[in-house]
Amino acid sequence: MTKDRFDLEQEILDCWGVCDDIQTILDTDSLNLSDEVFNLLLGIKSLYHIKFQRTFDTFEQLVTERKLIM
Repeated sequence: MTKDRFDLEQEILDCWGVCDDIQTILDTDSLNLSDEVFNLLLGIKSLYHIKFQRTFDTFEQLVTERKLIM
């Protein structure tokens, strides 16, 4: 199967799901996370949100500049 830029875009967006998954853990009261673990997970979520945003911004720039094959 040949993939195109739309497949790439969807795969990048799918990666963002890890941030949602971490938020689900943070929102689950029954886990009784310590403050240290809660803050660690919050930091990891923020880090990956920044990385995914940077990656998507690069993707959008490449599309705009027509540097990706359609």
